[in-house]
Amino acid sequence: MSFKYITSALFLLLSLPTIAQTTIQTNNIETPNPVFFGGGIVLGGGAGSFQLGLNPELVKSYNQYIDLGAAVNLYYSSFKSMDNTGNTIARSNNTQFGLGGFIRAWPIDQFFIQIQPEYNWTFTNAKSYATGMSGTSNVSAPSLLTGIGYGKRNLNGFSYFSIMFDIVNSLQSPYRMGQLTPQPIIRAGVGFPIFSAKKKEY
Repeated sequence: MSFKYITSALFLLLSLPTIAQTTIQTNNIETPNPVFFGGGIVLGGGAGSFQLGLNPELVKSYNQYIDLGAAVNLYYSSFKSMDNTGNTIARSNNTQFGLGGFIRAWPIDQFFIQIQPEYNWTFTNAKSYATGMSGTSNVSAPSLLTGIGYGKRNLNGFSYFSIMFDIVNSLQSPYRMGQLTPQPIIRAGVGFPIFSAKKKEY
C-alpha cells in the first residue's frame, strides 16, 4: 500500500456526495448536509516522559447512516532515561504527522463502524549522554484503521469514543513501532457545526 493508494482512497471517500443521499434526519428535523469541525486531544506524561497529540477532523453527514471526513494526526512525545542520582543519560523526541480520510457508518443509533485509511510520517531524534552519540531517523508508513465506537450526533454537534486497530500493521507505523503486537487505538472527540443550511419553509 503506497501514499498514492491512500490519496486515491481519501479522494474516493470525499467524492461520495454524488451517490449519497443529501439529507440527515435528526429528531425529525430535515436539513441539508451539516458540516462539523472537531476532533480529539491526547495529553499524558510521567517520570521522564511527555506526550501531546491533536486529531483535528472535518466531518460531513450525508444522512442518518453515513458520515465522511478528513483527519490530521499531530503528535509529539519525549522520553528521558535517568540514572539513580536523577541525571539524564539518554533522551528521544518523536514527532508524527499524518493525513487520512474516514467513513463512519451508523447501522444503529449511537453505535458506529469506522474505516480510516491514512499515511503517517515519524521523525525521531535520540541522544545518549553516556556515550555522546546521537542520531535521527525518518520513517513513513500507510495504515488502515478499522473499529467500532459509541457516540451521539445531532444538528448541534457530535461526540464519540472509539477503539480501532491498524490492520496493515507495518513495522514503521506509529501504531506498531516498539511493540511486538498490534496495539488498540483508543480515541475520543467532539465536534461542532460550522455549516448547516436551514431548509426553506413556505
